[in-house]
Amino acid sequence: MIDDIKSLPPLPISVSKIQELCLMRDVNISELTKVIESDPMLSANILKSVNSPLYGMSKEVGSIRQAVMLFGVSMIRGFAAANAIKKALPLDLSPYHINIDKLAEISALQLALVREWYTLVNKEMLPLLLSASFLMELGKLIVARKVLASGEAEAFGAEVMQGKSIQEIEKCYLGMDSYEISAMMFKHWNFEASLVDAVGSIANTSPGDNTYAAVLNVISKAIDIRGSLTSESLAEALKAIDSYGLDRDAFEKAVEIVKSNTTK
Repeated sequence: MIDDIKSLPPLPISVSKIQELCLMRDVNISELTKVIESDPMLSANILKSVNSPLYGMSKEVGSIRQAVMLFGVSMIRGFAAANAIKKALPLDLSPYHINIDKLAEISALQLALVREWYTLVNKEMLPLLLSASFLMELGKLIVARKVLASGEAEAFGAEVMQGKSIQEIEKCYLGMDSYEISAMMFKHWNFEASLVDAVGSIANTSPGDNTYAAVLNVISKAIDIRGSLTSESLAEALKAIDSYGLDRDAFEKAVEIVKSNTTK
């Protein structure tokens, strides 16, 4: 797996520059906007992302500068990085019985939910949570590639359909789960250590943890490849919230907001 990660191509210069700018203490919005606008395809994809009904905008966002000002650098950074990573990897997710559009939908929902939840709980945690929640599922692209290459896609897919823990299935076939693989990818691309650690620990948080990884673990239970905000997935998420000592009332309010936005 380490060799697979090391063989990944570098992120495009524009995305690396966006990463660099977004991690500065005082982000230069004009410079950030200029870098994004220098890549027309990236600009179009970011505008498409921010205009999703999930984010509850009453008017269409028509410019990159407006998108940055309304959504903040962390969300824009997440959109840019995800766009580049998808270009760098094969997009065949058939072992999971989903396609890349479904994975993108899941990631957008996860970001929307954590945004609504932690806006009510602790806004200081949002920058990392926003980036991590939108990127954390991308390790599944590597898992799918490895499973397909091994000839075990049918068996892997059958276990996914049986309702077993996705992380346990991934560990059985590859020795690690997709969140740990995502973290390895992000480390390879020089993401900050706090984001790498949070994503890599999602499936390994302990009761009582009140950390970024615990929050992301709850989000991953509420919204995954087999169900988004269903009664079953929400029950699992609420169980995790109680275990970690997180804010249940704020989470339930956030769920209602996201459900409302998805029906618009």
